[in-house]
Amino acid sequence: MRSGNGAGPSSTGSIVEASRPFPARGGPKGSAVWSIVTTTDPKLLGIMYLVTTTAFFLIGGLMALLMRGELARPGMQFLSPEQYNQLFTMHGTIMLLFYATPTVFGFANAILPLQIGAPDVAFPRLNALSYWLFLFGATMAVSGFLTPGGAADFGWTAYQPLSDIVHSPGLAGIAFDRRLGGHIFDPATGGTVLWQHLFWFFGHPEVYIVALPFFGVISEILPVFSRKPIFGYTALVYATLGIAGLSMAVWAHHMYATGAVLLPFFSLMSFLIAVPTGVKFFNWIGTMWKGQLTFETPMVWALGFIVTFLFGGLSGVILASPPLDFHVHDTYFVVAHFHYVLFGTIVFATFAGIYFWFPKMTGRLLDMPRRYADYLPTDGFTTLNTISTLGSFLLGASMTTFVWNVLKTTDTAKSWPWTTHGARQLPGMGHHLLTPATQLLMGHGNSLEWATTCSPPRHNFYELPIIRSERPAFELHYPHMIERMRSESHIGWGTKTVHADTDDTTKSVDAAP
Repeated sequence: MRSGNGAGPSSTGSIVEASRPFPARGGPKGSAVWSIVTTTDPKLLGIMYLVTTTAFFLIGGLMALLMRGELARPGMQFLSPEQYNQLFTMHGTIMLLFYATPTVFGFANAILPLQIGAPDVAFPRLNALSYWLFLFGATMAVSGFLTPGGAADFGWTAYQPLSDIVHSPGLAGIAFDRRLGGHIFDPATGGTVLWQHLFWFFGHPEVYIVALPFFGVISEILPVFSRKPIFGYTALVYATLGIAGLSMAVWAHHMYATGAVLLPFFSLMSFLIAVPTGVKFFNWIGTMWKGQLTFETPMVWALGFIVTFLFGGLSGVILASPPLDFHVHDTYFVVAHFHYVLFGTIVFATFAGIYFWFPKMTGRLLDMPRRYADYLPTDGFTTLNTISTLGSFLLGASMTTFVWNVLKTTDTAKSWPWTTHGARQLPGMGHHLLTPATQLLMGHGNSLEWATTCSPPRHNFYELPIIRSERPAFELHYPHMIERMRSESHIGWGTKTVHADTDDTTKSVDAAP
């Protein structure tokens, strides 16, 4: 800072001017990579999480496209059954464990410390270690496609006894069975059903663990673009707590068909969890109600989240009923419900959050201030300004062709043979004749500028034009087509008739009442 009169900033009457900071000194070669590897900054780790999960999202999406391409026609097209099993196993694993869950950690690292006013997370090094463990573990799982036996093919739920010693997820119970001769998951003792209980006791709350943070993302975005505070904040908080609590008591609705669960209890719990979810919908809709809505990109994604997640919730209520679940269990109805819930919740909310917080996370949307006559080479605007300059010169060059065309046409028009050979006179044009060339130019116009001469007289028309439809000039030029064109427009003209006179015949046509 410097003052205009040479005094210090505290001097009375001094004019303080802002000085531009010196550009940051660049580090040695390779320092950027080293800083990424060793960073404990939660903001950078959040970006790393989001970049990594986006890459896994694309990989999982490619697997989904391969599966849908295989199922587009009957018969095996380009995948073997083993390859298909590997694809749907890794697709589910990637989307739920390598994309959905770590995306939550990405937003949490990048945004949460800022929201609570904290300078850092509680355990920075442990936080960084969790990212690298996630990256290496996920990479190892996906790299199974590079092995001779291929990737895991037992389904992303790892149901027993489909997972063998090679594909074991490493849980203690499975290891005890396979290595020490245990019978925890022995089919003879109902152990496979026990595995389903254990898996879904983890797996169903996992869905809500993933969903609840994205509910928060939407609850952050809607008030901003509705220009209103969140509606029913207290009810929204209690609904979140209710969903978290009830999620621990609904896992067995995945197992209605096994006959090994108490149907009335789990059906009631599954129906009951729809209540706090409905409260959240009420909060979101109430926030938008009578708000000053602006439909920027984050808001559009948030609205897509609401609609898609609503479809998933409605189909989930159907699955909560045991009689209906018996009919659609293990069908594509369940697949559709699951994808409506997870895709609508995670993907739509993720894109909404990225568009919403991208400037905060990267600073890349700050842009160059307008009305500046100069900028420093280190500002990073050189390439974009060069592209903008090239585009402006290209735009200027395009204007020269337009000006040349106008001048050339004006000069040529003086020598056009405007004769009366083949000319005709139309009603409303006085004694002026239209040459065939003029008729060609103005023959298909609908509005009244084409119902007078080229160029028009001082008062535009020699006679007041007759207007009986939304196409007065067209009907003036083609009176013999009036009846057909009006009948094809399905407007329903009245029964009055007028006579449109031409130079050689008279037609009776319907007129507007």
